[in-house]
Amino acid sequence: MFRTHSIWTNRIGLLTATVAALLVLADRTGLWPGLRDYTNVQYTWVLLLGAFALLLGIGNVAWNHLRRVRQGEEEWVLSLLLLLVMFAVLAAGLLSPNGTTSPLMEWIFDSIIAPAQASLFALTAFFLIAAAYYFLRLNHPGGIWIVLATVVILVAQTPLTRNNLPAVLINFADWLLVWPVMAALRGALLGAGLAAVLAGARLYMRNR
Repeated sequence: MFRTHSIWTNRIGLLTATVAALLVLADRTGLWPGLRDYTNVQYTWVLLLGAFALLLGIGNVAWNHLRRVRQGEEEWVLSLLLLLVMFAVLAAGLLSPNGTTSPLMEWIFDSIIAPAQASLFALTAFFLIAAAYYFLRLNHPGGIWIVLATVVILVAQTPLTRNNLPAVLINFADWLLVWPVMAALRGALLGAGLAAVLAGARLYMRNR
């Protein structure tokens, strides 16, 4: 992504990213305790840049769906519905005196967004079963164990079924989450972090 800029732009960007990463690393590892104020400023800038990126994403989504509505493309009615709902919620948040904590916004979240999230969570089980059927090859022992563990954890974590399950099954699901699953997840996150560091170092060495 840096190849479209000049060599000095590449070096300045890589140097800035390197210094920021080293400051955060020194602060989190305790090598330089006095860096907490500087790293907090970095986190603030990350939040600001993330908010700006979110606004750009909203503008991009609005522009693409508006283009679909104007050109009358297939399923343009869904694009129009998305635009109406998006701008209605945005106007409600901007015009309300209390912003996102206003009663109207809380009603929208509790009555529309939260049920939609619950519906997506309910569909997770069907997606998992379909993915297991197509990709895990249930005729192999490894795929069967993965599916069984997933179903046990999903059933044990769902409030509707958790209250009616025996304590042994709930404790077993909790043990799976706390020990083997969390250990594998942390190993995967650590590996991803190391891979990102190596990729950044490779990019830095290539653009020197």
